[in-house]
This record gives sequence, structure tokens and C-alpha cells, in this order.
Amino acid sequence: MVMLRITLTICLLIQCSAINAEIYRWVDQDGRVHFSDRRILGSEKVGSGLPAPSGEEKASPLGPTSPDEVYPGPYSELEILSPTANQAFTQEADGLPVSLLINPALIEGHQMILLLNSTELPIKDASTQFKLTGTSVGSHRLQLQIRGADGHPLAQSAPRAFHLRKPKLPGQLP
Repeated sequence: MVMLRITLTICLLIQCSAINAEIYRWVDQDGRVHFSDRRILGSEKVGSGLPAPSGEEKASPLGPTSPDEVYPGPYSELEILSPTANQAFTQEADGLPVSLLINPALIEGHQMILLLNSTELPIKDASTQFKLTGTSVGSHRLQLQIRGADGHPLAQSAPRAFHLRKPKLPGQLP
């Protein structure tokens, strides 16, 4: 009987300590993401030892869980401003205008990648305004992704569909 009481007491203590556990996340000056059970200056609480209530899905603190999930990661804003959703363009020789919003500025060590129909296009110099050239006529999917030095996604925008049409010849009816 004494052994049973000791065992129950130990089980209750272990369960209580797991429930009270908190997880904190922070990004260091090199852009690396860290997790700890102790609060560090500048960290944010991302979870606890409690399981998520049934029926509710909890976003992973490690990165996006699906290709379509909006996951800003360490950024407060991450969005494709242009083209807008389902915008139709006429194919131009100088390219398709692309405008991105990222706030705060790209963290050192991170890389911006534009996914055009799942094809990776690295963005040079963290530019947020540029023209996309060489895109074929048809419907396309565009998404902004931020990757760490190891190449793993740290943040991503919502995917954006747009459509590119052939230019009309002079005198041609729609």
C-alpha cells in the first residue's frame, strides 16, 4: 500500500511539471531560431505543456505545415502586393511587375525565394520591387518564401494566382 501511494505521488508530480512547462522562441542576431523552457530577453511564448484542445489545430512553431499555409515566422508582415489575387495581365516584353511586403527587413542570413508554379526563383539583393520576365501565357501560382541558411522555410506568404494573356494585335477583337 505504501508503494502505491509513492507511485501515485510521483506520477502526479511528473504530470504537474509537464503541464506547467512553457516554451519560448527567439531569433538571434545571426537569424537563427532558438527554443527554450526559460524566458530570455526578447523571446515570445509559443506553447505550453498542455495539449491543444480537440478540434483546434495549432500552428507549428518550427515552420509552415503545408505549402498553402500563411506563416510569417519571425516577420510581422509577409505578403505579395502585386499581382493581386486572380489579376489578369497582358504579356509584355519588359515583364510582369511584382511588389512584395516584408517587415521587418530581411534578417541577415535569410534568403527570399519566389515560387512560380513551384519553381524556385531566388530574389537578388532582397529586392521587393522587380519585373518577372520569361513567364508563359496561362494561369500561374506565385508565393514568397523566406529560407534560413540551411535552406529550410522559415516563413511564407499566401499563394497568389494570376493570369497572363497574349497581347492583342492592332485591330484584333477580344
